[in-house]
Formats: sequence, C-alpha cells, structure tokens
Amino acid sequence: MFVQASLQGEDGVASKDVVLNEKLGLWVRLFLPSSHLQQQTENRRLPLILYFHGGGFCLASPAMPQFHNFSLKLSATVGAVVISVGYRLAPEHRLPAAYDDCITALEWVTSHAADGEDFEHDPWLQSYADLSAVYLMGDSAGGNIAHQVVALRGGVEAWSPIKLRGSILVQPFFGSDQCTRSEKECPRDAVLSLEVSDAFWRLALPLGSNRDHPFSNPWSPGAPKLEEMSLPPLLVAIGGRDMLRDRGHDYCEWLKQCGKSVEVMVAEEEEHGFYALKPHCPSSQRLMERISQFMSSRLESAIDR
Repeated sequence: MFVQASLQGEDGVASKDVVLNEKLGLWVRLFLPSSHLQQQTENRRLPLILYFHGGGFCLASPAMPQFHNFSLKLSATVGAVVISVGYRLAPEHRLPAAYDDCITALEWVTSHAADGEDFEHDPWLQSYADLSAVYLMGDSAGGNIAHQVVALRGGVEAWSPIKLRGSILVQPFFGSDQCTRSEKECPRDAVLSLEVSDAFWRLALPLGSNRDHPFSNPWSPGAPKLEEMSLPPLLVAIGGRDMLRDRGHDYCEWLKQCGKSVEVMVAEEEEHGFYALKPHCPSSQRLMERISQFMSSRLESAIDR
C-alpha cells in the first residue's frame, strides 16, 4: 500500500512529488508545513532536511505509510521543509545506484542556490527553504547513505554554496565480515536479524563483494579517509535492542577519535525501526525532540560565529 501526496495537507503538512530523472525513475516527495504554503505565517525560511529512507537498500519508498507519516511528523515537529528521496533499489540496481541517486537529489537542492541550469527549480524550495541550513538524515540503510553522500564527495565543502549544518543518522546500517557481539546475540525473530541483514548485503553490494566492501564497512582500507575531510556535526541514534547497536557505538567512537563532532542518543528499550513501527511511543517522541534540539543548536552555533 502506498500513500498519495496531498497539497491540501495532512496533520498541518502539505506534500507533493517531483520527478528528478524520469529515465532512472528518480523522484522525491516534498513536505512543507501548510501554514507557510497558505501564507498564514511570516515569510520565514525553514531549514531543509534531505531524508533517505531505510529498507536495506532493497525495500520501501517515500510513499510507504511508515516513511510518509514519519516525514509528515518530522516536518511538523521540527518546522522544516523535508525532501524524501525515492532512490533506485537493489537487486535490480545494486550499489552505488542508491548513492548516485541521493547525490543527484542533493545536487538538485544545491542548484537552487546557484545559477546552474542542469535542474528545473522548484517553487517550494525557492520560496520557503533556507539553503544555509541544510541537514542530511537517514534511517538504517538511509543512515548509511547519509554517511556516503558526504564521504564519497570528500566532505562538506563539495556542497557549496549550500551549508550542510548537520547529519542525523538513525540506527545506520553498516556491516563487516567480522560480526559484533550484538549481531551474534541477535534473536532470529528480531525486526532486523543477522540472517536478514546478510541477505540485504548480498543483494545490494556489487557482485563479488563481501561485507568488508567500503559501501558497507566504513573502516575498510578502501573507504574514504574521514580523518582527512570535514564532516558536518552528527547526531546518531542507537537502539539498545537493535542488532546494529554495537556497530553504531563503534562508528561514533571512531568518528570522535577522528576529531569529529558527534552526539549520541540511545533508546535502550528499542529494536530496529522503532520510530517507523511505533511512531507514538515515548522513544519516538524523544527522538523527534532530540532532532529538533540538535538542529536548533547547530543554527545557534552558526549565528554565534
């Protein structure tokens, strides 16, 4: 089942779909608080969140109810323009197809701050988005994408003239051939089990690759050297009962050792995908609050400078 976009608005948020590349099937769904669209507020520009959904690189869409409703709630709670990317999926389109599509989506956003004619500009972005306050966000496989969109381009400078103020990674999906303790101990009936995770990687990685490929393992020898590039400040959300728990903590510690700014939120009682499966639970509410606080603090830091 898929949810249609609605200019009339749901829960105070309007939405619409925009095709970026018809040949590739690349599209995005935009979300905007209806009060701005109806000019019921001052003409204040809103921060922009470019959001990459989860699904192991193989499943899902911005039109799936879980991700559509999550984007609605995100736009309403934070007060932001949210762009959810409909990228190509494996196994028909193995990595790096998803990375390429999401990089193209960010290039489209960036084009609104420049004079380039490679993309058609969208009136919502032109009128309501603050391109000096752009955030990347992804959950699960989308968290991996949010990491790679910056790393594969060599850092935040590649995206000038827009300003990447932060990245928000919710239970990011990384892997390696060496299992962590939380992966080994994960029950087979978990929302994300080791068996399911391995299947996703087999379907998504380039043919002949193992889980130590740089697309899955950011610590692998062939991966971009993050210590040598500038990254946006990060907020990483980890589920205490998620198979990816230990890998998430390792990722955060590694980035801190590289001198990067990292905030960590741990939802101790939650499994993988709690924010989509249980959107009204206390942990989901706390995640929204933490995202809002993180974004506000990044904007305040920019003003102080």
